[in-house]
Amino acid sequence: MKKIKMFQNIKRLSLALFLIANSFGSVVIWGQMAREESRQYRIQYDFQERTIYTYKMNYTTTVKRTFADNTTKNFERKVEVYLTFWRPSALSEGFAEIRTSLDSFNYEYKDENNSVRWSTQSNENPIPGNPDFDVVFPILGRSFFTTISPYFDVAKIEGKYLDEARDNIREMSDTTLRQIWLKANSNENLKFYVDMNKSVLRSGRFAIDSAWNMRFTIPIEGIRYTCDTATVKFYLYDGKNFHIKAEMPKMMPNLNDNASVIGMNREILSVDSTSYSSGFWDISVSPRGMLNTAIGKFTTKTNSATSGNLKFSDEIITEIKYEMLGTQRWRD
Repeated sequence: MKKIKMFQNIKRLSLALFLIANSFGSVVIWGQMAREESRQYRIQYDFQERTIYTYKMNYTTTVKRTFADNTTKNFERKVEVYLTFWRPSALSEGFAEIRTSLDSFNYEYKDENNSVRWSTQSNENPIPGNPDFDVVFPILGRSFFTTISPYFDVAKIEGKYLDEARDNIREMSDTTLRQIWLKANSNENLKFYVDMNKSVLRSGRFAIDSAWNMRFTIPIEGIRYTCDTATVKFYLYDGKNFHIKAEMPKMMPNLNDNASVIGMNREILSVDSTSYSSGFWDISVSPRGMLNTAIGKFTTKTNSATSGNLKFSDEIITEIKYEMLGTQRWRD
């Protein structure tokens, strides 16, 4: 009997020790999770001095057009752009001056009747004659300086060769083509290609699940759409990159903007006040400030009319992805 009782006491003691150890382990794990959630990380966006950064941008647009008689047309455009960024000198009062180049393009377009594919890397393809190519052709090989502010937004775009290109375009005799090419070479359009951050990242220290509001603007088919209360959230640190996402539930158009329209023969149109867009912009950036990817998707509905009062509505899906391809140290 004494042996049985002793064995039972040993079992009770073992069970108690197990429960205490398990409880202590849970407390330790919970404490680690709490510390991780409350830990603050420094977020930055930076191009290191004398380092060349190469990125690829994929930009896909699909459009379903519906006319007043309910007939429809579909269009698709795919643009692949290779970009180079190089900061040759130190920061100046927190501002970074970046030499920026749109190095090469791959372009695809198709509708019910046409299919076009063109690349700057091929000598065999003739320059496409479809009017939509005007969204790409005027900026092929363009280079300029992009200035990034301490707040990580694009403060300025300028350059001698950019100014010369604009001066040459202003001398074009075709007024419609001149307007399209000037818009293609405008700061707003160039910023669309080279501003990977879109002002989403902000300087400071933040804990995971931190959130803030911002004003987000992006051109969709040449028309600027804005959400004044976009919500940005720092939602993940995977051990290599911080992940920050902006969500825009509703974006309204700038009614003063106009642009050439895909599938139209160089018609320059605006959209009406019933047009709107929504979307997100999702960034992964390293603790040292190197942007690795930026992904966005926007769904836009527009209503327009041509100069001949042909009314139509467009459902536009815009998908954008930037991907870091590599870096190289500049040597004298």
